Amino acid sequence: MTRLAELIDDMCPREGSHATAIGGLFLTRYSTTDVPRNSLHEAVLCVVAQGAKSTLLNEQRFRYDPNKYLLVSLDLPLVGQIEEASRSKPFLGLSLVLDFDEIASLMRESNLPHETAPPLRPGLMIGSMDDDLLDAVLRLTLLLKKPDRIDVLAPLVKREIFYKLLLSEQGSLLRRMVADSGKVERVAAGLAWLRRNVARPVKMEELAREMRMSPSAMHSWFRAVTSMSPLQYQKQLRLQEARRMLLCESLDAATVSRRVGYESASQFSREYRRLFGVPPMQDVERLRTASGL
Repeated sequence: MTRLAELIDDMCPREGSHATAIGGLFLTRYSTTDVPRNSLHEAVLCVVAQGAKSTLLNEQRFRYDPNKYLLVSLDLPLVGQIEEASRSKPFLGLSLVLDFDEIASLMRESNLPHETAPPLRPGLMIGSMDDDLLDAVLRLTLLLKKPDRIDVLAPLVKREIFYKLLLSEQGSLLRRMVADSGKVERVAAGLAWLRRNVARPVKMEELAREMRMSPSAMHSWFRAVTSMSPLQYQKQLRLQEARRMLLCESLDAATVSRRVGYESASQFSREYRRLFGVPPMQDVERLRTASGL
């Protein structure tokens, strides 16, 4: 892992998360322990080369470090926080977007079984980093030093990484996502609908129609994939959008609460504090301080 940390340290000198010349690969660097930051994560593999980070999903905390990787298999509203970082030893990590078409192709080619049981688990898991997976991740990152080889070799190394994930302790999650891809795609359509209508009251019948499921099947699959109900998912989206508006649009908390669909400013403040740890305006101040704004 030391070699991977050295590579990221060299190729990612600026704070934050940055796209690379390899499609779907991002490098990350933070020199301070961070305030909680919200994100709508797509399906992705997250690897820590140095430091530690935690991710919160519906009040469940997932911590990962150089010995553990994070696997997110669907767009989920997450809150992440850097837990170990300093100027002399910054947090260094990378993320690789998952390609489920490629993963399905690998399953067909290798005759890996489709998972039918146990029931689908929430789409966020922690796995143990092993030498085989680390070696493939390191070789993919090294290609950034040889850009003339990226077009030919990067797709091959990505396939190798996906294959090793399929064989890992968390491979059953990916296999089940592929096996149930039709229903998972319907859940994804529901998530997209909720994002487009974040401020509207959720009508379960309308959401079920959008997902082309019965109301009971919609509830069951939504919770199985996201670990939360549609109302809980919408609340997370509303609070994350409120945080963005408070930081970027310089609005007061009462105005923002109405714009994201809250009827009660006091309820908005309570739920905001429960998720982010402090009241809205205090959170904005610490975010601006942390970002040097």
